[in-house]
Amino acid sequence: MAIKFFDCKGFGQIEPNQVWFTRAGMSESQVQLDPEVFASNFPMTAEEAADGLIYAENGAFLIVDKANGIATVPTAELAAKGFPIGINYSSEKIYNQFTPGRKNFCMICGEFLPRIGYTDVGMRITTNAVAWETTNEDIFTTANETFDSDIMYFDVKAALDAGTDVFAYLVDGSLGKLVIGADPEDALGTISAQVVKAYTNADGTKSFMFQFNNRPSV
Repeated sequence: MAIKFFDCKGFGQIEPNQVWFTRAGMSESQVQLDPEVFASNFPMTAEEAADGLIYAENGAFLIVDKANGIATVPTAELAAKGFPIGINYSSEKIYNQFTPGRKNFCMICGEFLPRIGYTDVGMRITTNAVAWETTNEDIFTTANETFDSDIMYFDVKAALDAGTDVFAYLVDGSLGKLVIGADPEDALGTISAQVVKAYTNADGTKSFMFQFNNRPSV
């Protein structure tokens, strides 16, 4: 695999276009972010950065270990244990008046608990918290040696316009972000989504609309 992360122009955003986890109780909001994975400071300290800690972002998936009260990044090891996986759709809280906008929202340990929605077949969301599998030559046809996110975006749009089915899956190492063009054999859990549209967020930044579907037989 050769995963590259889409440039969110900030942090991940999510728009729940058609979901029912918001009203059907298909959610989790009583677990804390895993302190071994997520930073406890914003901006994170040099030590946290050196340890490879990350921020929690809206639109990225979290795997829930309810018995231990934590939400963490999905991995093959945890997915194999059958833990549930849901998407982070926490309410944005921006404290700095000089940095307004949803793209400036992220989460750290020790503050608010994440709000996690369990997705179901047929639900649609828009998010830019994605990555892509650069070796998928059926989708990514333009030379992109610098892994430019704009080139990737327009390759996906061109593929959709040409009638190509474009799918995305969670895979090990994607930090909970859907990977466009990933091999379904590498998928974690049952999370499977089709790219419906190369779209935009409310602030005009590029994003993708996904519809969750049944994981294909491989």
